[in-house]
Amino acid sequence: MLMQGCQKEPQSVDSAGQSDEMVYTPKPANLVADINSFKQKMTAVRENPHLKSGEVMSKEEARWNIETLFNVTYGFPDLSYSKTITDTALVYLPVDASGNARLEDVVAVYEEVLALVTNFYLAANFDEKGFLFMQLKSGETINGQLEIKLEAVTGARLGTQDDPPVNWEYFFEGEDWKYGYDMGKCDDSFDDSDASDQLEIAIRSSMVEWPEPPNGFRWITSNTFNIELTGHEYNSGSEFLIFYIEKPLGDNFTEDEICLYRDEMNFHFNGEHTVIYQLVPNDPVYPQFSTISDWVLLKAEIEGRLYDQTYPKYIHHKNKLKYAERLLVPVSELPLPIEITAEN
Repeated sequence: MLMQGCQKEPQSVDSAGQSDEMVYTPKPANLVADINSFKQKMTAVRENPHLKSGEVMSKEEARWNIETLFNVTYGFPDLSYSKTITDTALVYLPVDASGNARLEDVVAVYEEVLALVTNFYLAANFDEKGFLFMQLKSGETINGQLEIKLEAVTGARLGTQDDPPVNWEYFFEGEDWKYGYDMGKCDDSFDDSDASDQLEIAIRSSMVEWPEPPNGFRWITSNTFNIELTGHEYNSGSEFLIFYIEKPLGDNFTEDEICLYRDEMNFHFNGEHTVIYQLVPNDPVYPQFSTISDWVLLKAEIEGRLYDQTYPKYIHHKNKLKYAERLLVPVSELPLPIEITAEN
């Protein structure tokens, strides 16, 4: 089983050796050029707020510019986190009839996004924290305003840890949890948690270390994409790797069915890893992976849910997975990220 993620601090070196320059391929070089071009234009707008450039860009280009520049400036997805919280908001970008946005309006939305995410990050109640990433999703355009949904993910930092072995036993005696809805443990003790919460924490805190970047390079991520799984997509023999049970209408789920005992927790913990790191990336249903040379999981959100008005009805762990392309770029071309502060 392949597991990726539990991560080291980026390495900062002034210059890369000639052999290291070979890792800087045309694709990340073009991406860095696009990022820096937008960054320079944004700086010009900030320094000359009364001048109008007349430049426009498509709404998709605007969304990509804001998201990508923000993440390479403030995101630390390569560090270790035990758990995460996601904050959401809506922002609106003025666009014309052709779906284009003025540069000045794009910069204004970037500033709004920065203010929103800064407030989210500073309010996160973690002793040690870090900002992972921000994702923007375009919605409908109404009355010349493009609705954009913002998702910002902040994590509780972990210290350095060893990579977990394959088939690692994460859950031990007494760690028996009801499947969802914060129903607590199987012994009916209230814990404001459930099996899906505990599995999400386990997946997050057991991710394997990112490779150390070569001297003078850093990792960046781009083009985040989402995949949702119901739970019945993959199995091992007669058992679903992700928790999923269905029954006919009229039948009730038993206590044993809604409870994931220790062995079941470990089975689904390892099953989630197999699905996330092996099965989904190699499944032709998801062609996104075939277009990139290196991918990484940014977040796995696991929710325990009941659907009792469907046929068949079912209880399951819904997986919301966020992946991205991972690329190496020189620190000399794109500086290391900085922490979000009230002064940003």
